[in-house]
Amino acid sequence: MESNKENIWFFIKDSQQQGPVCLFELQKLLEQKVLSGDTFVWNKSMNSWQTAKSLDVFTDSIFESTRIHLLPDKFKTKEEYEEATYPHGRPYVRYLARFLDLCLFSILFILFVSILFPAFVAEFSNLYIFIISLNLWIIVEPAIIAIFGNTFGRAFLNTKIKSLNGEKLNFKTAFKRSIFVSAAGMGFGIPIVNFICFFFSYRDLKGHGMSTWDQKIGTVILYGKVSISRLFIAGSFPIGMLAAGFYL
Repeated sequence: MESNKENIWFFIKDSQQQGPVCLFELQKLLEQKVLSGDTFVWNKSMNSWQTAKSLDVFTDSIFESTRIHLLPDKFKTKEEYEEATYPHGRPYVRYLARFLDLCLFSILFILFVSILFPAFVAEFSNLYIFIISLNLWIIVEPAIIAIFGNTFGRAFLNTKIKSLNGEKLNFKTAFKRSIFVSAAGMGFGIPIVNFICFFFSYRDLKGHGMSTWDQKIGTVILYGKVSISRLFIAGSFPIGMLAAGFYL
């Protein structure tokens, strides 16, 4: 008997990662030509996004009336199609979203501490304060996700975080994920260690289309279209704070 998690599917359509839907609904979308055999799909039992036509769970008859040998009209090559649908993840979008969240939180944290404890800000370096805010974010982020369902950084870059049931994360799950990301993905902000963690998490994400912590915890990141201007704005925050750190 198929488990509930294995019956929950996500798919990519119009450059948007969508879901969840059950297997029956996904089959109907394929039969009705809403999706084609070249559509990337994923569920908990899979290690990476794969095209529907490559999976045994879908019978050949489903694709008889679909354009399984052709890509959507606006894409000339498979590489263009994959680049627009992100089956291999979008590491730079994830990193920018996290850094944007961290920068905004760090600014608020510094303002708060400056008002209540001005001597603390004057005594310690900006790097030390950033590492403190990074670790405080481990608690603050899951609280925001549990209440609002997303963080500002992710929402700004059209990225969503969901449970495998398509629901917003509760605090416990979001907290567990936040610890995992801060440790395995960012090395708790410790210089050199964090770059090593970035490298391995990037390689893992590009290889499987999802991170190790999302696979283990049972969460999924859904990407959507993001304009160049938003990417530029998100990227300017960490660069600006880094520059400020050299002069302050």
